[in-house]
Amino acid sequence: MNLTFGEAQIYTSERMVKFPKLSKAFFKIFGYTNLGNYARFTVFKKLVDQVPMPKNAQILDLGTGYGEYAFSLSKALPSGQIHALDIDPERIYILRQAIRKSLTSNIRTYADHLKNVYLPELDFAFSIDVFEHIGEDQMPFQEVYDRLKPGGYFLVKIPNRDQKTIFPESWFEEHQDWLEEEHIGQVYELQGLKNRFEKEGFEVVHASYSDGWLSRMGWELAYLGKKAGFLGQLLSLPFAKGLVKLDRVFHQNTWGNAIQVIGKKPE
Repeated sequence: MNLTFGEAQIYTSERMVKFPKLSKAFFKIFGYTNLGNYARFTVFKKLVDQVPMPKNAQILDLGTGYGEYAFSLSKALPSGQIHALDIDPERIYILRQAIRKSLTSNIRTYADHLKNVYLPELDFAFSIDVFEHIGEDQMPFQEVYDRLKPGGYFLVKIPNRDQKTIFPESWFEEHQDWLEEEHIGQVYELQGLKNRFEKEGFEVVHASYSDGWLSRMGWELAYLGKKAGFLGQLLSLPFAKGLVKLDRVFHQNTWGNAIQVIGKKPE
């Protein structure tokens, strides 16, 4: 599957929406500007290749945010149907505007909890860096299981419970304070996430680490560059992206600051 990423940012970024022509030119030169989302997508792209997907697949993007993955899949699978769900109505409103402006026809949006919406049986569901924001007892594993077809797949990527840094942690104190408040569900290491999938009835077909030292260095440089201002962000972004790409090539599956599991509903 040929997945591309970030084209819809010109419709969802508050800054880019104000200057559409300039934003298109900027995107052609620098690409996607949020390093964290860019790094997540490089992992997602590899993982999706391991999931058999019919051309007319019914897919759930659980916790879609501004719909970057939904747009990517809608373009790669024009005969498929992407269901983009998020509990934040403001983000769904922005996503709906982006869908309209981009003339995309195969994304449906839902501003609600999964348990409250009707969906057709799903071939594939995924949630990328969302479950860490949810209490462990509220993570909708069972709701997803019930919505999948027999033989359907569910992918979850979340931060590892135990994080490693390179520069002093005090340099990221503001971000760390945000994490402690927001990441109430950052409770699993890889084996624990596998156990949760199996407990919910899934067969685990893939489990791995991602975001090793090189990727972490890229994130830290991008964070510090952004803190320095717009020019700092521009100067640090290409180098940070390069480190993420190198990490995807050289990282060994022995540890990582992120973990991901793919489960299959038994047939």
